[in-house]
Amino acid sequence: MSIPPRVTAVIPTYRRPLLLRRAVESVLAQEGAALVVRVFDNASGDGTRGMVEEIAARDPRVEYVCQPRNMGPAANFECAVRSVVTPFFSILSDDDYLLPGFYRHALAELDAHPQAMFWAGLTLNVDEGGTIWDARLLRWPREGVIMPPEGVLASTHGRAPTWTGILFRTQILDRIGFPEWRMLGPSDFDFTLKAATQPFILRKHPSAVFTLNASSFSATEPLSSFWPGWQQLLRNMERLPIEPDARARLLSALHADARRMLFRRGANALAAGRHGFVHDAAQTLHDFYDERMRARLLRGLSAMCRHVPGAQRLLAAIYRGIERTMVRSRSGLQRSHAHLLRAPRPAAQGERMGPQ
Repeated sequence: MSIPPRVTAVIPTYRRPLLLRRAVESVLAQEGAALVVRVFDNASGDGTRGMVEEIAARDPRVEYVCQPRNMGPAANFECAVRSVVTPFFSILSDDDYLLPGFYRHALAELDAHPQAMFWAGLTLNVDEGGTIWDARLLRWPREGVIMPPEGVLASTHGRAPTWTGILFRTQILDRIGFPEWRMLGPSDFDFTLKAATQPFILRKHPSAVFTLNASSFSATEPLSSFWPGWQQLLRNMERLPIEPDARARLLSALHADARRMLFRRGANALAAGRHGFVHDAAQTLHDFYDERMRARLLRGLSAMCRHVPGAQRLLAAIYRGIERTMVRSRSGLQRSHAHLLRAPRPAAQGERMGPQ
């Protein structure tokens, strides 16, 4: 008799079969967990179906759902999460992947602490060239069982766990609801903050890799669609069921995060020559936060880049230099974790993927 699966890994995908293979393979290689992988294809119309069905023919733990038409990434994600019927689930983008031992460690501790609604492990933020830029949970002051409101308050200032490295109890959906996909970019952060109002377990064990894709929607999303999602997030946080003092501290920290985010994204867009985004970021900083100096700086640099020959190239070079300095300052991450990274690859004919 087969063991009923305890974990569902949902993987929404669209036209990235090579990266998707790596994602599926990383889940199938997880030991110590009866699992199912559910791939939700947003009508790719390429080789995705054949690749997934080829894996599924060898490993019945893989299930494939193809949407009859492209319904947009948000709706496809929602279909994926709403399909979960197992006691636990994780969410994996098709260009991300899991690291060995993630499910085994998570399930052992969740079984030992039934009050914990999820287990968060260390997620490495890695660019397409294999450079590790960040590992947020390393900045947490402690590990172990985190009780409210400590978890949600500690999830600001760029420290929020990334759901790529989280194993959730499915019952958390009854407590906090489903992700609000129509918020677009901030929807994952919003969902994680809501989840962090519940008891959870945090470990700095390397568990997953999140790919920083310069061409992804989240990286190129216009401010006109991103900022309304942030405003909705802030309204959602005003209604969190936590003590008023904790709520006030949380909102203060999130508004500070929003100001930094707007300026940082504006600077990034400036270096990339996306001056429409720069204008919108400056306007939002001015209108919502009265950040006049930062708004003037972004507008002034944008005007200089558009009207002074060579200014755009010079500013882009300065920005890249700052990025290289940041990478060098985190070289310890590369030394300690680079051996865990995996490049996408096609599977050899007849190859098996992990324990059956």
